[in-house]
Amino acid sequence: MRFFFSTKWRAIVLLLAVIIIAISATCVETTAKASPMPDLTFVYGDKKFEYYEKYVTPTDSTMGEDFSKRKLNAPISEKIELVGRLVKSGSELKDAMLYCFPFLADTVKRARSEICAPPTEGELRFYPDRKPMFEIKRSSPGYELDEDKIYEDAYYALSKGLKKVAVSVKILNPTITAEKLSAFTKLRAKFSTSYESSTDERKHNIALALSRINGTCVHPGEKFSFNAVVGKRTAERGFMSAKIIVEGKYVEGVGGGVCQASTTLYNCALRAGMKITEVHRHSLVPTYVEPSFDAMVNGSGCDFRFKNDTEAPIYIRTYVDDKKVTVEMYSSRLSYDIDCKSVTLYCGERPEDEEFVDVDRKYTEGMYSGEKVRVSGSAPALTSEGYVVFTYSDGRTESFRIRQDEYAECAGRVAVAP
Repeated sequence: MRFFFSTKWRAIVLLLAVIIIAISATCVETTAKASPMPDLTFVYGDKKFEYYEKYVTPTDSTMGEDFSKRKLNAPISEKIELVGRLVKSGSELKDAMLYCFPFLADTVKRARSEICAPPTEGELRFYPDRKPMFEIKRSSPGYELDEDKIYEDAYYALSKGLKKVAVSVKILNPTITAEKLSAFTKLRAKFSTSYESSTDERKHNIALALSRINGTCVHPGEKFSFNAVVGKRTAERGFMSAKIIVEGKYVEGVGGGVCQASTTLYNCALRAGMKITEVHRHSLVPTYVEPSFDAMVNGSGCDFRFKNDTEAPIYIRTYVDDKKVTVEMYSSRLSYDIDCKSVTLYCGERPEDEEFVDVDRKYTEGMYSGEKVRVSGSAPALTSEGYVVFTYSDGRTESFRIRQDEYAECAGRVAVAP
């Protein structure tokens, strides 16, 4: 008997067929999108790095033979068995694992990018005009993967059917720690000279020169140049006119007094154990330091230089008050004390004063005619030697001569009111 469906029933059947096909397609799509469970999960803290076995399709017969030899598409148990045979024959475990599980390298790479970091070294900052002067940024360790251990743990987990393994890391300790840096903040040497009787212009020049040095760090093996750090002594750079020594006489010159800054620094450097590489004497005996311990500088090639030949940085602090100028050097402490000694070998007679009429009343303003006032003192000719003296913790002392100098005589100058 033949049945004939009406047009209405045909439409209903067709609609049901479309719905069934749509449901089937949705199920297939859902199955295709469902994520398989990872074959192994590497865990580090709250981080997870999943490893999945992948089927690799060879593109030719040669590749197929290689894949078959390496068991790339074989069950995990067969691959682990091959790894064991390779290790017994002399292969490294990591190499054997990558031979059979090449995609493990991608998982390890992801772990490396998220876990590994170099250590953060400690940092020391120097603020000479602030309290505290030193600020230390603490160090922190770094991390790198212990890849040999990771592949060893992966082999064990896969052979035992385990699904998780901890990521093994190595701690990288910083080489510069806060404890090491704190050792460089100790007062190593200090030296002061008096400038109480100086003119305001001379005091200004000394303070300005020292301000250019204040806060300087001389690293191990580095050389320090006074002229390079302080720069040219010109009016444009803030220096004023004051007394300077030229060919054995005191005359006016821009930057007068700067040699007291270099001399104070020189004496501090000696006591800090620095290697002096260049120093010059004045033509006349200095008034603010003992003979053979002055350091004359000028813009015509005379410089004061030293080298930090220690294994620690040297931090320089300078400051002035109304009476004296001071230089301090900070670093690791010396295991001995360093002092300096001046020895006079010859001292001549003081020459007679030179008198001159102060026509411009520069020095005799308000004075009666014929009255006198001393402008500068006299100094005898002198020969001297400079020594550094080392005193050790057991009381022993050693003395070394570092220089010998000859200073010319200088007549005093007396102004006479016109």
